[in-house]
Amino acid sequence: MTIHRTLHLSIIGCLLLAGCGAAPSPTNLVILSLDTTRADRFGSYGYSSAHTPNFDRFSAGSVRFENAITAAPITLPAHTSIMTGTYPVFHGVHDNDGYVLDDGITTLAEILASEGFVTGAVLAAFPLDSQFNLDQGFASYDDDFQSDWTTAENRARTPLSFGFLERKSDRVNMAVERWLDTNASEQFFLWVHYFDPHQPYNAPPPYDTQFSESPYDAEMAFMDENFGHLMEMLSSRGLMENTIIVVVGDHGEGLGQHGEPTHASYLYDTTMRVPLWIAVPDDEFAAGSAVMSQVRTIDIAPTVLDALGLAAGPEMQGNSLVPLLYNPNHQWNRDALLEANFSWYHYGWAPLRALRSDRWKYVLGPQPELYDVSDDPEEMVNLIERLPEEAAVLNQRLNALVEATAARDLGRSAATVVDADTRLKLEALGYLGGGGDASIRVAPFPGPDELADMVNPMDQWLVMTFANFASEMARMQRIDEAISIAREGLAMDPGNHRLRMVLARVYAMRGLIDRSFEELQAARALQPDDPESYVLAGHIRMAQREFQQAQDEFRQAVERAPQVSAHVFNLGLAYARTGDFEEAISHFQAALELDPNSDNAIQELAKSYSQVGRYEEARESFQRALELNPYSPSVLYNIAVFYRYLGEDDFSRRMFQATLQVAPGHVAAACQLAELLHADGAHPEEVQSLAERTIELAPDSPWAERAQKLLDSQP
Repeated sequence: MTIHRTLHLSIIGCLLLAGCGAAPSPTNLVILSLDTTRADRFGSYGYSSAHTPNFDRFSAGSVRFENAITAAPITLPAHTSIMTGTYPVFHGVHDNDGYVLDDGITTLAEILASEGFVTGAVLAAFPLDSQFNLDQGFASYDDDFQSDWTTAENRARTPLSFGFLERKSDRVNMAVERWLDTNASEQFFLWVHYFDPHQPYNAPPPYDTQFSESPYDAEMAFMDENFGHLMEMLSSRGLMENTIIVVVGDHGEGLGQHGEPTHASYLYDTTMRVPLWIAVPDDEFAAGSAVMSQVRTIDIAPTVLDALGLAAGPEMQGNSLVPLLYNPNHQWNRDALLEANFSWYHYGWAPLRALRSDRWKYVLGPQPELYDVSDDPEEMVNLIERLPEEAAVLNQRLNALVEATAARDLGRSAATVVDADTRLKLEALGYLGGGGDASIRVAPFPGPDELADMVNPMDQWLVMTFANFASEMARMQRIDEAISIAREGLAMDPGNHRLRMVLARVYAMRGLIDRSFEELQAARALQPDDPESYVLAGHIRMAQREFQQAQDEFRQAVERAPQVSAHVFNLGLAYARTGDFEEAISHFQAALELDPNSDNAIQELAKSYSQVGRYEEARESFQRALELNPYSPSVLYNIAVFYRYLGEDDFSRRMFQATLQVAPGHVAAACQLAELLHADGAHPEEVQSLAERTIELAPDSPWAERAQKLLDSQP
């Protein structure tokens, strides 16, 4: 009885918080980051085909920065730079995987939390999952990307699926509204992340048909609609008058220009120039103006701190843009440092660095490039041979900027590098036999001679296109086409690690397991320290119910990237599937040491506790999961199942009802609630309704069979 009462009081407390609290504090902060969003796709930035009325309306009341430059053309490094005010060469995060932000780096959220702000984040996609440690300083970090998914979406998603876990901006807004209902009365910092323009481009109606010739523009239009709803949420709560609002793209999208289908590999302005608007609640700022001078996304954190009357963090490398908010013509001249390491890590090609000024962009690679971006904004004319002296000067400036901003410890955020406490915990589990500093992700940028001998990614656009196209075909379940395209790409570039991994995954999707493992072995020969081939192999083994072999694969992943909590979690899950719950508990606990807010690890830990009769510890874990995600269908559902197992049917019934309130299409919850109501002998109409809903939503599932039995037994 004590167990379920405590949980029930927690739910009541969450609901009561929405209706109480003091008047809002003077100044709040909202940062909205727009993933994969080009500046030149908004009406306010001059795009004649734009359908972005809400963004354009916001632009008219804010300061627009015409030349805002991101630090890296990929999600996690770009956002890490925004949230720390530092370059990747300092914070050490250079890719979406293989990195966990160093605890020693101070984030904007940590600074504001220390000043008494309530801090929250609502994320849209997996690259910003809490396991990568960008949640530092956030009291609430909502990365439950599947929380508002439909039953069909959840059933279709497997560990072999292509594409990131994500949720669209309308569902992000649902989570934002829940957060505001609880926290809007406090002084707050809220980070909201939209992911819609990221591939795959699959905007819902009517935008899919309205922009059928430009699916990217369709996603932009859908995102604009939801941005309007977000602004209305703030306005209806009276928050526009006392909130600093920053809207910024993390990086752009190639869309085929310069041969780049998406992003991450090149440093052209198609992916490096991003939209940036800042609005402050001050009648004196230059609302509706445009700043033409180049600024950097690393300037955002020091800017908002300055606007709030706070000092920038001592490690921040950006500069406050506050002078430009009041005088857009203020003299401003700051170079920007750019990097793209994705091709190095995933294709085996050369990495790129660049220096960009108001006039010039110099790209350092196997074949350096030079552009006059003031006269040639589309970067069509490479001036490297015409202006060698200018290139030499810019190369010196680039090297000096790297020297001035780079951390001494290149591997400070690499997942292969383990601090002393983590090392002791993982050694206790029998790991850390391999990996380490041999990983390419802690290697220094190649010297001039080495770089000159590497494959130039700009020459490999066709191979890159094949890799992207193969992934897209696989995502759409066009497996044979995906296999054919991946093979064609490998015929052009047999040493391409990414294509080997794509082919291994699609073979597994086709059920060609032996061929899949042949490709995985080839991938390991190319990059023996990369954990991802072992992760994929582990998931394949799990799907084949070969749980002992899955343990072996996941163990190899842990040894290669011991800081990644997901690898430790996967190994714990493999132990749980063999019934070794004590070992599973140890691994889920270790995963939570690395990522204390891992919703999956907390829930699996609770379920494992339950399996070995440690019910009080199970209850405490479920309580923690509920505190982190009070509206999560999976949390509410698993709690309901737990209390049904304990025989606490009354509370279990209420939790199934709570699950269906936030996820009406939750088939398992509907069926089990119907079973509980049927057992009570009451509410026959509700039993019938729930059973019929179960059959309608999942007609070929075991839940439908159970629901049909209920219907057959109805009087």
